[in-house]
Amino acid sequence: MVNNKKYDIATILKFLDTLSPFNLQESWDNSGLILGTPHHCFEKVYLSLEVTLEVLEQMECDSLLITHHPLIFNPLKTLVFESYPSKLLQMAILKNIQLIAMHTNFDKTHFGKYIVKEILKIQKFEQNDFMVCFRWCDSLESLCALIKEKFALKQLKITESQNKYCQNIALVTGSGGGFVHSLDNIDCLITGDVKYHEAMEALVKNLHIIDCGHYELERYFGEILLPFLTNQGYKAIILDSQNPFNFV
Repeated sequence: MVNNKKYDIATILKFLDTLSPFNLQESWDNSGLILGTPHHCFEKVYLSLEVTLEVLEQMECDSLLITHHPLIFNPLKTLVFESYPSKLLQMAILKNIQLIAMHTNFDKTHFGKYIVKEILKIQKFEQNDFMVCFRWCDSLESLCALIKEKFALKQLKITESQNKYCQNIALVTGSGGGFVHSLDNIDCLITGDVKYHEAMEALVKNLHIIDCGHYELERYFGEILLPFLTNQGYKAIILDSQNPFNFV
């Protein structure tokens, strides 16, 4: 248990690495310590899907923010504080807020299976890297109805192929349209951010696609991580980042 008033970054990084090893992240990813130093301490820990201005404004100074999406993906050539992500980095630095991201490593160890088991309430499944697979003994329409109910969605974007079956299901949280070309023996892919040509390829492969949206599938990050931190004695606070898209 962590009993000190101030916690150190090195200790929580070590714990997070045992929970979801950072070396599992993809080569293009930037999970781990994004801003700060392992030698510094923090007062409180906050959890959010994204680093946003609204999230940073709610946080107290000398705190730690753990997000799913890294604020910095590519090397920065400039720090112009009117631009993204520099404006957010400036606010974080001024408030001495340190940033840690758990992205593709967390996708592989926790995200997909949590969505299938805890949200969709499907108990039998297999996880392989990013993908979680399960059997569905009903129609595409009934699967869409379940997803709309469990995710509290009014609408779904789907690609309905000529495949009359909807039994072998694959789920990839976030942007999973790139998996279409490599899927075999799958009737339906549940994911987000599917591109037009990925949908066209799915039609040729007789693959149904249910596009729930990127945010809609991953807004549970804080909810998943919170109990693990609580068990270690940290008092973590979830701050919900808002979906950047509105539907009219």
